[in-house]
Amino acid sequence: MSYIVLARKYRPQTFAEVYAQEHVTDILINAINSNRVNHAYLFNGPRGVGKTSLARILAKSLNCEKGPTTTPCNVCSNCVEITSSTSTDVIEIDGASNNGVDDIRELQEELMYPPAHSNYKIYIIDEVHMLSKSAFNALLKTLEEPPENVVFIFATTEPHKVPPTIISRCQRYDFKRIPVDSIVKRIKELAAEEHVSIDDESIFLIARKADGGLRDALSLMDQVLSYCMNEVTIDKVREIFGLLPNQVFKGLLQNIRNNESQSLIMEIQKVFEQGTELQEFLNNFMDFLRIVLLRQVGISPSEISKDEYPLYDEISAQFSRSELLYIISALMQCKQDIRSSTNPQLILEVVLIKLSRMDEMNEISQIITKLDSIKISGASQPAPVQSRVMADPVSKPVYNKPAEQPVQELPPEPEALEACPEFNEASLKQVWPRLIAKVKKAGTGIVPISLSQAQIIEVKECSFKLQIRGLTYYTPLNKSKELVESILKELFGKAIRLELELMETEAPQTVQIKRKSLDDLKAENPGIQEYLELTKSRLIQS
Repeated sequence: MSYIVLARKYRPQTFAEVYAQEHVTDILINAINSNRVNHAYLFNGPRGVGKTSLARILAKSLNCEKGPTTTPCNVCSNCVEITSSTSTDVIEIDGASNNGVDDIRELQEELMYPPAHSNYKIYIIDEVHMLSKSAFNALLKTLEEPPENVVFIFATTEPHKVPPTIISRCQRYDFKRIPVDSIVKRIKELAAEEHVSIDDESIFLIARKADGGLRDALSLMDQVLSYCMNEVTIDKVREIFGLLPNQVFKGLLQNIRNNESQSLIMEIQKVFEQGTELQEFLNNFMDFLRIVLLRQVGISPSEISKDEYPLYDEISAQFSRSELLYIISALMQCKQDIRSSTNPQLILEVVLIKLSRMDEMNEISQIITKLDSIKISGASQPAPVQSRVMADPVSKPVYNKPAEQPVQELPPEPEALEACPEFNEASLKQVWPRLIAKVKKAGTGIVPISLSQAQIIEVKECSFKLQIRGLTYYTPLNKSKELVESILKELFGKAIRLELELMETEAPQTVQIKRKSLDDLKAENPGIQEYLELTKSRLIQS
């Protein structure tokens, strides 16, 4: 017997086997149970989500020898013929190749004959939007006054191309993309039935690649099994699909964080030497950054397994939200620019080098503050510098050349308290600025910011508890607990235990952000224009 592909072998045969379309199956089940079967249905949705499969299941439910029933037996002659597409009473028509008015007229002539040995004569027209205008017009009268015991089931991926006059005569059901977790569940079931060894990371990768289509997921699984046989590993799966390991993107981001432009460009050259297509690289990089950003705001994406969370959390702790948004925006712009470029790799390399200089940027608010300090102190005008405003939807940082602009000194630490004060809530709050200053001197990234954002919620004899809002601040502080405790011991003369409590943040709400022009920025912040005049700087829109 010839091999049957997985998408056909494991095609749903009952309502219970249809994944993630309960909003459709529940209505159809109730309609059958209450004998309220409509004469025309329109199933629309993305490819591979079960439209035609559900049309066949509905046909079997109506024409099963035990029916109408919501649980067709799949063993009677009617069910078997419908499953094998050989039933004379269930006619499947491809709308793409039978789209003329003559095809519809031929169908109408067949309607005069009653079902041969079934309850209903059922017509399943796939890709119905491909019918011609004249064919739709010929179908109108039939849908308005259909013969008895005739049911039409239309399936389409583009409902907007179906005339409203046709849609208004049908019961419309909108199928949705199948969630990643449902696809993962189905692949695991399939792997168990096929006795295939496959790791979770490979399963999630296949599920993401399927883009909401279960049929596509099974086709990809077929491709993987053809290469890996019964031992599927993530390295082989990435090789098949031409995807880069997550460690590559992690390394690129660490190079950006550490201002290692040379290493960054060398890694990119290695990537392209392996045959990776540039647009595909950008898509995968932005997908990686998307998950990093979601983890930073406290969301657990269903597209990845829980075992992958630590890798993304490690990266999210190294960047602020504004920096991640800026990196994503820069890559999106890069993707557009390379489409019309004769040297796309050069554009990408320039963008990555610019990203590796993010540490040289200051927020405009900081520039305005610096301007105010210049006014108050009466200091001499600073040397001219070239500044650059980056098109960031969240903030407007300014590029400064550190070699030409003197760094503003940090404010002095608070005056020292008495040696080893008694530990209580009041003394803890009093030494808090000194604690932050000492942690900052230790070079601990955003830990000082985490401490400044924390809230003291409980103080005991030799311990206290901080409440931290969001993983962005919680993760780095949790990793630096020993350092903080050692500084506290130095300040109070005894061991103080630090406890952390994570306060989950709400999911971000969708907002519409209008990008501001340079003139808008100047009008909104008059101090910027004054700063430009004092420093002889210039703004460049990127």
